[in-house]
Amino acid sequence: MTIEEMLNIEEMIDELRTNYPLVAAILDRVPEMDLEEAGTLALLVDGVRSLGKVHALSLLNMEDKDVNDKMIKLKINEIKQKNSVMGHILDRIHGMNLKETYTGLLVLDSLEYILKSRQVEVLREKG
Repeated sequence: MTIEEMLNIEEMIDELRTNYPLVAAILDRVPEMDLEEAGTLALLVDGVRSLGKVHALSLLNMEDKDVNDKMIKLKINEIKQKNSVMGHILDRIHGMNLKETYTGLLVLDSLEYILKSRQVEVLREKG
């Protein structure tokens, strides 16, 4: 990873930590994460993002709201059991309006990028 990429990630982490305190608990642990933890969280982020997209589609009246609400509530509980912070993020997204949901999806994209960058860093350290 180049110095420029590392600085970019640090700036991204600082911005997310400042503007989105709910993800701060995850960001605080990133420097100490091993490959498995960073990978597991990246996969959970992907699942939360997928459910966020379902929520956005339902807000756009492109999906059946009642069916989606039931499915999302079940998934929120399932994800909370695996990672409470990610479950709370999904819970928060589920109550957002469309603009807030789009913002939440972008935050999740940034978080996934940070977690994947950590995975690359760990792999390079192990050589």
